[in-house]
Amino acid sequence: MNVGISHTSIYPHLLLFFYPLISGSMTLHEIVQYCIMAVFCLLTLTSCLSSGILMSEDREEITIEIGLYSSISPSVGQLFDCFHYSWESQGIFYQFNVTMIDRNEVLGYGRALNTDNYDVVVIGASGRQYFHGLQETWRNNIKCFLTNGGGYVGICGGANSASQGMETPDSLLGFLINQGALKIANVYINDDQTQEWQYLWKDAGEDHIPISLALDRSSHPLFGEYPFETRSLTYGGGPGMYPAHVTDPCLGDLVPLAIFLEEPSTIAPLHYYLYNHGTWDIQQPITTDIQGQYAVLSTLYNTSSRIILFSPHPEIPPLFDGHIQEYLGVSIYGIPRFVYDWVGDHQTASDYNWWMIRRAAAWAAHLPAAHLPPVPPLF
Repeated sequence: MNVGISHTSIYPHLLLFFYPLISGSMTLHEIVQYCIMAVFCLLTLTSCLSSGILMSEDREEITIEIGLYSSISPSVGQLFDCFHYSWESQGIFYQFNVTMIDRNEVLGYGRALNTDNYDVVVIGASGRQYFHGLQETWRNNIKCFLTNGGGYVGICGGANSASQGMETPDSLLGFLINQGALKIANVYINDDQTQEWQYLWKDAGEDHIPISLALDRSSHPLFGEYPFETRSLTYGGGPGMYPAHVTDPCLGDLVPLAIFLEEPSTIAPLHYYLYNHGTWDIQQPITTDIQGQYAVLSTLYNTSSRIILFSPHPEIPPLFDGHIQEYLGVSIYGIPRFVYDWVGDHQTASDYNWWMIRRAAAWAAHLPAAHLPPVPPLF
């Protein structure tokens, strides 16, 4: 975290007094009147200085350095835009400075991931870290960053990577996720390939499904200034999270911040299709089972690191009053298959839930609750 002082002085502006005198546009009578006024202003200035009135403003400035893990997912670009933000609290000017990082930085190359260079690492909707995490050095370096006081914000895939993995993996990818998991949060993830992940695999790029969450506004400052009990975030195949009860002195207590109030497969039903005699027929519905599980949580790692995990996507704006439209097309991964769009007329602004991400990152950077970015006027 970079701390500095900005200085704003009025003295350079005094030069403006002399511009009319050298411009040649004033008569002798006007020059005499102007000089009298200038002498009066200088006497006033001298009086202010001698009485101790400050004529310059010193403001503390703090920059929070964000290391954002790169991904092919467009939503990481939305996270990048989200962190171009500044605010002022109790006389201190805060701002984020975001840098894209990847495997090399975690392994110590370039602008390496350490607390001299970054305050918080953010891993969003990315899958590459599942494979990067298979390298023990990668995992250990992130844990070292956290042990030294760095913060962690994980969204969707970033939440999976922070967890203990799946209690009972159901696929090869599930086993890989478990092997590469950081295990810095004492939760298992419920994120099955044949269920929740289908909202990712079948995504055609219009995945703005709003899912309602019940918020805890009293146990943690993240939602403390938000005036309502529920909020909708965009769902895109993220996990339900639940306690793992692993015995590890590095793992802190879990603080559930939001619970899934709805089942994705109920509010946005998807299906498996089967080609049958020239037509595509519904083979069976896709079912999910995350309702009632953690959607957002906070915890500590090794007592020194603050962590917040989101299953749904606060960086992607939800679209209300929509419905699922399934069709034979191409997914965001370029795979021809049955895909879906979430179609409707009430699209929220791109920054609808960005305040959550900013508050999460500022809290993870050890800012006091009273200094977190504000919750904007509701819309």
